[in-house]
Amino acid sequence: MFSYIILGSMLVGHFKDPYNLKNSHKTKYAQEIILQAQKNNVVPSEALAIAQTESGFNPKAYSHTKDVGLFQINCKWWYKKFKYRNIKSCEKDLLSPTKNIKAGLYVLTYFRKNFKQCRGKLAYRCYNGGQGWYRSKNKNKIINYSNAVLRRKKKVEQHYRIFIQHYRRSHING
Repeated sequence: MFSYIILGSMLVGHFKDPYNLKNSHKTKYAQEIILQAQKNNVVPSEALAIAQTESGFNPKAYSHTKDVGLFQINCKWWYKKFKYRNIKSCEKDLLSPTKNIKAGLYVLTYFRKNFKQCRGKLAYRCYNGGQGWYRSKNKNKIINYSNAVLRRKKKVEQHYRIFIQHYRRSHING
């Protein structure tokens, strides 16, 4: 039923889809991100904005710095924390969208909870550059990344509010 409402709204021009979440593959990942964000007390628009910034919702994304998946997790830094035997097994496993989403949300909340320089919106800088982002030689790139997440978060809130509410409600109601 909700799909028909969104489709009908798009046809008459009421629903803009700047991140192409109407694409069935992206919709599936966006739904999972919204549900996992809800479970982890993360604002869904924030989680969606990070996934858009990191991978454009591509679960198979793999960067030149060996970041993997929707949330571009770098197993070099996280494999022990996630209890993987080695980096390769971490990278392989985090190609699973669900596991990658959980890992990405964990990384975001880990930085927020454990480092004062990662509180609030500064968490995006830590997500991208670690807790020492402010000393990084790439500080300007890290700040630009954070600003990109903030712009996308605003756009998600502007264009996908009903979409998010629907999936949050469906999670609550079972």
